Amino acid sequence: MYDRCPVCGWRFEREEGYWTGAIAVNMTVTALLIVIILVPVAIALATSQIPVLELMIASLPLPIVLPLLFFRHAKSFWMSFDIMMHPVEPDELR
Repeated sequence: MYDRCPVCGWRFEREEGYWTGAIAVNMTVTALLIVIILVPVAIALATSQIPVLELMIASLPLPIVLPLLFFRHAKSFWMSFDIMMHPVEPDELR
């Protein structure tokens, strides 16, 4: 990832530990998506004869794949939220 925006010069990592909020957003969205996906599937499979072990094995990649897919989106969401709460100061630009 670039240190600064090539167009406006805005520094992406504004302070130490800046991406901690993006990590929290990523974990929250991942957990919600897993629940949204797995609860209906588990309810549907509860009435069928498919064992729970197969559901667990099939859902094992979700906690690994979903955070990787949402990583860039979580960072951009966090930056947009941060810029709304803490607008860019003139000294932060080039």
